[in-house]
Amino acid sequence: MVDENEYEMKKKAIFDSMSKRGQERILRIGYENWEPFQEPKDPRERMFSSASLKANVLVKEFYQSQGEREESVSLHRELFELCRGLIDGDARARTIYDFCVWVKEKRQL
Repeated sequence: MVDENEYEMKKKAIFDSMSKRGQERILRIGYENWEPFQEPKDPRERMFSSASLKANVLVKEFYQSQGEREESVSLHRELFELCRGLIDGDARARTIYDFCVWVKEKRQL
């Protein structure tokens, strides 16, 4: 068990060694809410989440509907990331999707 005083000293030392921009980010979320000693996230959680499993199924269905095999690992990864982003409601993925729809509509005019 870590001494509370030692914990605060280490936390302050980390904060003081950060860039001004990093400190401002911490202050926005609240210094008291900031936890610099978090356990790293398990990458398996991301790979096997329900969104990831759904995205993988959708990408495979896309390839089957196109009558094609998977083009390449990098293309598959990009489609998978985009699909997972759409499922998770990611703004970047939504913007890419909206752009693709916009281009398709523009080409039909």
